Amino acid sequence: MQEAMTEVYEILKVTPIELTSKIPTKFRKIIEDNRAKDYRFQLAEPFNEKDLKQETIVILGLIYRDFFADPEEREELQLKDAEEIKKVEEEMNKQYDIDNIFQKRKEKSFENIEETDLTLYKEQGFLTKLFNLIKGIFKKK
Repeated sequence: MQEAMTEVYEILKVTPIELTSKIPTKFRKIIEDNRAKDYRFQLAEPFNEKDLKQETIVILGLIYRDFFADPEEREELQLKDAEEIKKVEEEMNKQYDIDNIFQKRKEKSFENIEETDLTLYKEQGFLTKLFNLIKGIFKKK
């Protein structure tokens, strides 16, 4: 995350002042304070989105939505974001639904069980073993 903050910081440094002035000073300070000081990021020409981290793209999207977009576009983007969040939540709820997880476990555990007849085996006690031993000695004679 700190590397993404560094990338955002470097991009904002080369952004025209009329755009960066729309970003609140507190927000720019948070970006500056939370960037990785030892991470070196060079913004190459021509600029390519593939060179950026996913977190950087998300942060830049939030900056655009919250500070650069006009009110109508901002509302539209917020609705799209809410829909995407709802889709992700639904997928996660479906994937991690407690009832569903237990049902899958039950199905898996019963799939591998073969039907067999069980016979009851009772281990002989000490007295029974001793009696059978003595009985066996007398039978041989």
